[in-house]
Amino acid sequence: MTIELQSTERYEFHHPIRTVAVIGSGPTGTPAARHLQEAGLKVRLFERQSQSGGIWNWRPSAALPLSVPTPPPSIGAFTPVIRETGIYNYKDENRKERDHFNPPNPCYWNLTNNVPTTTMAFKDFPYPEGTERNVSHSFLANYVHDYAKHFGLDKLASYNTRVEKAEKVAHKWRLNLRKVADEGDSQAREEQWSEEFDAVVVATGHYNAPYIPSLPGADVWANAWPEKVIHSQGYRKPEPYKGKTVLIVGIGTSGNDIARDLDPYVEKTYMVGRDKFRGPSAYQKQRKMQRLMLPDKAESIAEIKRFLPPKSQNQSIEESEIELTDGTIIKGVNEVIFATGYQYSFPFLPTYHEDYQGERSEKIRKHPLVKDGSGVLNLHKDVFYIPDPTLSFIGLSVNTSAFSFFEYQSISISRVYSSKAKLPSTFNLWNEYKNLMKEKGEGKFSHLLNRDGERKYVKETVEWLNYDASQPWSGAELVQGHSKEWLEESDKMAELLAAKYNVTPEQLKQINDEIDQASEQLSKDKQAQEQNDTQILSATLGVNPSTNANGPLRPTFNTAAEETNARAKEALARKSLAVEA
Repeated sequence: MTIELQSTERYEFHHPIRTVAVIGSGPTGTPAARHLQEAGLKVRLFERQSQSGGIWNWRPSAALPLSVPTPPPSIGAFTPVIRETGIYNYKDENRKERDHFNPPNPCYWNLTNNVPTTTMAFKDFPYPEGTERNVSHSFLANYVHDYAKHFGLDKLASYNTRVEKAEKVAHKWRLNLRKVADEGDSQAREEQWSEEFDAVVVATGHYNAPYIPSLPGADVWANAWPEKVIHSQGYRKPEPYKGKTVLIVGIGTSGNDIARDLDPYVEKTYMVGRDKFRGPSAYQKQRKMQRLMLPDKAESIAEIKRFLPPKSQNQSIEESEIELTDGTIIKGVNEVIFATGYQYSFPFLPTYHEDYQGERSEKIRKHPLVKDGSGVLNLHKDVFYIPDPTLSFIGLSVNTSAFSFFEYQSISISRVYSSKAKLPSTFNLWNEYKNLMKEKGEGKFSHLLNRDGERKYVKETVEWLNYDASQPWSGAELVQGHSKEWLEESDKMAELLAAKYNVTPEQLKQINDEIDQASEQLSKDKQAQEQNDTQILSATLGVNPSTNANGPLRPTFNTAAEETNARAKEALARKSLAVEA
């Protein structure tokens, strides 16, 4: 048991917590509401959609036109609208107001999960027997709907409701709420009011504020062709792209998935990733693997230097040019999709953003939640805001088994808020956070867990909760951690990826081995280069082969795009040989 748990000094709330607001009813907010209610707390659940389900609720309508450049994080997701308390009716013939209030989710028609479904089940609510490891978005949305209904969460919820502002007034959280609903096709009915709570759980996720990198000329293109320059949030179906040339900016999970979705329809797909891989080794390995799985009609190209402006007002997007960092000029692009991720943005907590221009307390100024939108700061285990743990978050961690992982976070919040578990002392909270920052830094990598990180996180959380449950002041039941069956299913991640991307398990293993060998060799190459300053290149790529004291060396590449295309050629060759065999 850790020193922090054994210590008699533990965090104590200044006021008892009896009422809790949960903002968001996706796969994060629904388990939070359930466990908070079962812990004996009075819960209110606020969701701006008409039902639970979060990003898995598909809608055919596309997202609103992009804001380029990306707005600052404090208004990245939406601009709050706060009026006097009351009811308002107004004309909304084109649904503009209602679409701004509740824009479509980043859910496209062929979207499926990319971790085994069997590892994503909530506690006491298994999937139907025979559920596949890879299922549709509608299946997952219905699972959340059924969960909410089964545990009576719809009775706690105010749907079609958005939190416009949450602020701490004395020791209470005051929420300004806005409900917008249909009052006929061309008219909307709006209600504004406020409620107070002892604590707030933010479960809005981080897929609602599109991020567009700062690329010269991108704003001109977005303004000139707003329906042809979109973010992946607005992608819906592949059929409209038939016979077109598409530029996808970003070769992460979304970019790769969309490219594969488009491949049977498009003429060609250009894919732009960073020239150099960054981040922890496990993250770089994931990114390299994704690039080695590009579909047949996709070509990885260098980073974009600038979008050249149209030469005339009537110039089409196909006639316009894009300059790359290697000097190449491409044209003939019909559509541009930015699969460049999202900002962390909480517009209903404006003062907690560093870019906020108004007045704020010294405590918040010193300890903001968001600086540049790349991550969320000053949290304990991605959940509790250390300066004031009555504010908590779920769903910020990435590369996890989502639903089941979020439930462990939900249980920890419900235990802490119901006084059945206690946080470490403030000193230990800050000490642990400082160690995390030294290890991972402030940005998105602070939330990155991957398989081993997720297992460590859950193990530590279960140990903490069960240690406190054994204390006479708690009275809580023990929490079960990952079962043997769960761990075995989680280990089958490679099988799911293979099936999803039409890659055999053998090919996936070979790709894994190549990446590991390349990483190991890269380290050797660097040592060798320090000794003799010799570049080692492969003759098969049109350069001179060489060896050193460590034996034959693999080729090096100037950019990630070079490596991607070279590996793609190798993969196609292997595939052809396999077919012939």
